[in-house]
Amino acid sequence: MKIDILRPSRAEQYDRFIRSHPHALFYHSWTYKEFLKTLIGCQEEYLIALDGDTIRGALPLMHTTGDGGRIYNSLPFFGTSAGIIAADDCAYRALAQAYNDLARRPTTRSATIVGSQFGPRRDKEVLAHNHVDARVAQLTPLPCDGDPRAQLMGRVDPSARRNVNKAIAAGITVAAEPDQMQRLGAIHRAGMAAIGGTPKTERFFELVPRWFTPHDDFDLYVARRDGVVIAALLVFYLGRTVEYFVPAVDPPFRPLQPLALLVATAMTDAACRDFMWWNWGGTWTTQTGVYRFKKKWGAIERPYAYYTQLNDETLREWSRENLLAAWPHFFVLPFSVLTAVVSEA
Repeated sequence: MKIDILRPSRAEQYDRFIRSHPHALFYHSWTYKEFLKTLIGCQEEYLIALDGDTIRGALPLMHTTGDGGRIYNSLPFFGTSAGIIAADDCAYRALAQAYNDLARRPTTRSATIVGSQFGPRRDKEVLAHNHVDARVAQLTPLPCDGDPRAQLMGRVDPSARRNVNKAIAAGITVAAEPDQMQRLGAIHRAGMAAIGGTPKTERFFELVPRWFTPHDDFDLYVARRDGVVIAALLVFYLGRTVEYFVPAVDPPFRPLQPLALLVATAMTDAACRDFMWWNWGGTWTTQTGVYRFKKKWGAIERPYAYYTQLNDETLREWSRENLLAAWPHFFVLPFSVLTAVVSEA
């Protein structure tokens, strides 16, 4: 088994491998790699495991370079879950060893793999790390036969069904409208500002339709009342999995439950297209409200973690604010291991 750097000449071969793997996510794709580089200006160092000329495994890696060395993530940008995808244990272990060598280089300040909720449970035993940050992934298995809408509604919590019916009774309608990306961005930024969250930038919403194809790579569902867009939901697709990526609701209309109707519609459409999983993404253990919302949609739990190899111990002396300012899109280390909050790094 040979480890090599992924190059443009293997783009189609790489995507065929990713799309054929049952545990691959949208974030493993070649196009998402190019999208990330354009969006946040990071550099790629994707590793592939080759048996002869056949790709048997892959590890997406991005890095950014500052004073003192590189920060590696698989992958950056809101804790994107990627990690090793392998056809067999031999490829997995070869990629893990190559990553461990890279993660322990003197020129690497910090390296983090965001474990996959579908991935092998041996990550903790095999991957180089000296810090672990736990998360809970939530996924809803989609109906695979019969009437998808009826089956879905039969599985969810009664409160979710009531919310869907409340939205319908309020005259809310839902449809896929990929040209409403700017409106999604505006609602999203307003909502994140209201709760003090970190929003995705205007550039993110500009680049999505440039890089990805509606219905094939993504769908943008919008909820309208009296013709006005009051909520929207962006989802991404790859293989058998749908990624719940950006939900947004105009605050005055939140009591009418437009997001419930958006989710029910998008889930039903995905089931009709034979998708197997609706991936809600990761949840912090402290996010009880978000956790409950996903749980009532029939989500099951998969524990996973951020595995960080921290080589530059001086980074623990930085403040959270300075880390975020220096590497706004990268995970450097768990904030729980910071030794002090200081005004300057």
